Amino acid sequence: MTLGDLFNLCQDIELRQAKLYASLSLRLGSVDERIARFWEQMSTEEWQHYILVDFGRSLCVDAFGIDSPVTELSDVPVQQIRDALDAHERKVDNGDISLDEAFAIAIAIEGSEADTIYMHLLSIMRKAIEQSDQPYLIDRIVQVEKDMVSHVDGLVQATQKFAKDANLIRKAHRLKAEHG
Repeated sequence: MTLGDLFNLCQDIELRQAKLYASLSLRLGSVDERIARFWEQMSTEEWQHYILVDFGRSLCVDAFGIDSPVTELSDVPVQQIRDALDAHERKVDNGDISLDEAFAIAIAIEGSEADTIYMHLLSIMRKAIEQSDQPYLIDRIVQVEKDMVSHVDGLVQATQKFAKDANLIRKAHRLKAEHG
């Protein structure tokens, strides 16, 4: 996989997740306005990730070249990530989805290997910034890392508040512990 392939993959994942969360807002928003706003916020945060990936592409292309190999992620199951997103999208597109099922999907997405890809890209961006004469950009990466924790915290809080399945709430807390 090249650096360009990695950026394309990550942008595709972030875009699909943003659209999926937006769909959940539309499908489940009638349940409660707070639920609609929660899914909208999740979608907005994924769009922000998408934009950051695009920003990082420019930094990294200048520093390393678009065709430089990325071997650190050779064991990440890319097709499995895509297949899981396909399944989640089909389930949401079918239209008959409960709030607990939506939370289960979000927990699965946020706990997937897609997060590993995104975090690895952030580390590559950090290296590109360190090599450039733009150290002020490091604050942006640090903020994004904090935002990732906040993103998961928001999911956990919403799951606690709105989910009916105690097992689902436990899964959300495990996700939070993993994202420390």
